[in-house]
Amino acid sequence: MNPIERSKAILMLLSAIYIAVFPLVSAAQDVPSEYQQVMKIVGKQGDYKANVLKVNIPRNDLHMQIAGFSVPTPFGFGGWFAMTKGDGGE
Repeated sequence: MNPIERSKAILMLLSAIYIAVFPLVSAAQDVPSEYQQVMKIVGKQGDYKANVLKVNIPRNDLHMQIAGFSVPTPFGFGGWFAMTKGDGGE
């Protein structure tokens, strides 16, 4: 591999790493203690972004079929709730 090809390969590798890691670092927020208490009460982990906590609630009581084929419930048959602080501390 000549030096130019090697430089291009290194640049591509570094670009791929940046693209994969940057969204994870930039989107991470610490979950406030009020929301940590909610997650503890419901026994689930949540996703906290843009000051909103979203908690997925999977369902195992549904048995779905499409065209006679069983479909796993994670394919859109679960539920979720989201919460954020309102004005005036509500």
